[in-house]
Amino acid sequence: DLAQGCSSSPHLCRSLQRAERGASGGLLIVPLLAMSEEYRAKSNHALLVKDDVGKSKPTVYTLPPEGHAYGLTHPPDQEGAREVTMHWAAHVPRRKPGAECQDFRKLNRLAAQSGVTNASQLADWRTTNDVKLVSKGPAGSMPKVIPSDVIPSFAYGKKSRPSTPIASVVGNHYGTEQEEALSFSYKKLAEEDRPNGKRVIKLTVACQKQIANAKSARQLHDNPPPPKECFKMAKFKNVPARMKPEDMGRSASVPNLH
Repeated sequence: DLAQGCSSSPHLCRSLQRAERGASGGLLIVPLLAMSEEYRAKSNHALLVKDDVGKSKPTVYTLPPEGHAYGLTHPPDQEGAREVTMHWAAHVPRRKPGAECQDFRKLNRLAAQSGVTNASQLADWRTTNDVKLVSKGPAGSMPKVIPSDVIPSFAYGKKSRPSTPIASVVGNHYGTEQEEALSFSYKKLAEEDRPNGKRVIKLTVACQKQIANAKSARQLHDNPPPPKECFKMAKFKNVPARMKPEDMGRSASVPNLH
């Protein structure tokens, strides 16, 4: 029945089990094993390979190792950025025409005067006629002499600051120098403060004012000024009292007055 079901429904047979024909001609039922995840990962089939959560799907193609660089490789340039920026190529001016050169303008003018009408005749005519170039004299005033003509290494422009001495900065040369200068100034100040072996303390302005106020308050306490006369209007200064001590005996406030 199972073999008949496999023949009628091959998809069912692949999912459940597999029937094979043995050497004796009978059918052998071999259980069909499930495909493992390791086999799926090793296979190069795009439909069988599965991706993991949070990761990209592995490739099914045979790629070069990780350190491989893609693209066309060019031969390295012999002159890199360091050579270009650190080496200055001086300008070489073109050589000016001298007395050994021919004056083509004058040659063409003379050839036209001799009846030369085409290039071949001009070439034949130039083989027998040679006109050298005559150098022209300076037009106008003589050129001025600039410093670079006298001193080739002369540099124009405003001088910039010198480069930072990195060796002195890294070696703490400036810090050591300042420490020595500070210790020397402290030692000199200590010698000035102790002329007779005593330390002189310099007071601030606020402290000096406080000491002066304390001295004046002490002097005022030791020598108080005469008591001031009570204020009385001028018209009442010469008016005598109307009550006498004998008359005050009758007052109820006499004990308080005494």
